[in-house]
Amino acid sequence: MAQINLEQFNSAASLMTAFLRNLACLAICTVMTGIIAVAETAANDNNQWLVDSLVLLPGREGSFDEVAVKDPSVVFYDGKWHVFYTARSKEEYTTGYVSAETLAGLQTAPRHELKMIRGKKRYACAPQVFYYEPQRKWYLIFQTLDSTYQPMFSTTSTISDPESWSAPKPLLTKDTKQKWIDFWIICDEKRAYLFYTMAHNGVMVRSTSLADFPEGWGKAQKVFDNIHEAVHVYKAKGSGDFNMIYELEQDGVRSFGLATAPHPEGPWKRVTDQYATGEQLRYREESGKWTEMVSHGEVLRSGYDQNMEFDPQGCQWLIQGITNQELKGHYDLLPWKLGLISKIEENSEQTPVGKARMPAPRE
Repeated sequence: MAQINLEQFNSAASLMTAFLRNLACLAICTVMTGIIAVAETAANDNNQWLVDSLVLLPGREGSFDEVAVKDPSVVFYDGKWHVFYTARSKEEYTTGYVSAETLAGLQTAPRHELKMIRGKKRYACAPQVFYYEPQRKWYLIFQTLDSTYQPMFSTTSTISDPESWSAPKPLLTKDTKQKWIDFWIICDEKRAYLFYTMAHNGVMVRSTSLADFPEGWGKAQKVFDNIHEAVHVYKAKGSGDFNMIYELEQDGVRSFGLATAPHPEGPWKRVTDQYATGEQLRYREESGKWTEMVSHGEVLRSGYDQNMEFDPQGCQWLIQGITNQELKGHYDLLPWKLGLISKIEENSEQTPVGKARMPAPRE
């Protein structure tokens, strides 16, 4: 029988002890990671949102937005809030624009139909607006019915002039017959990323260099799935992580979900499908119960450029809303309106109803 000397035994024992110690550490780390993930999900599932006052109602009878105002994109620039939105008349969809020094002032401010950006089928929807610093231009990204929801863009050097937008151009040529919807752009230090939803399920992303934008888009990658539409991607102020807000739909009821990633191309982690829901809404008497669900909207960003930065703590969203009683009839004729909801944070002072935190001054 082979003899094992004391030195060999001690060496083997030390290796076994180190192995067991590392195994225990790995198990603890795995458990803690799971606990943190569960806690993060639970915290987001328990979000509460304060429903502030209405910001924009459908227009007067016979106007281009007489039925509904939807899908807002909003920036604060040069002392004013600039809101671009999907407008619905009894016959067609188009894009509207309104601006005012306060969000509360938007309801009485002049509204403008952006007729110059409509496609051949007189349809222009789901706008996104941002200032593209490398070219010193404002970009408006939207969709038309040409080529089954074709992504388009238009530019201007003067956001406050609704007549100054250029004739629309295709952002890229579609390479599939499947439906694409709700186009969204965000940039990092080197590239621009185009997000959209395909077939009301998969989240697709393409990228191009900042120098080539708005051309040169690469091959599409599927980075997320099991959503309905309205993917918006922002860079979280402080952490630098990317947050994807997506819309879910069940029996006509809409809500927001949340995913996070270290990079726009992923990997994306689903944090919660209950980031903002009708059940989480809290009401003030003076605000009224103008919505009972959370649908397509935009966060009030920290800036207005292509980086799409926002503060996830105590954030505010300009959303399209509707009550359960109004949720009847054909979707195209539902009376959506725009209003503000604010995330309720523990031990924090809430922004007064009807107000909005101004973005920090640009350096």
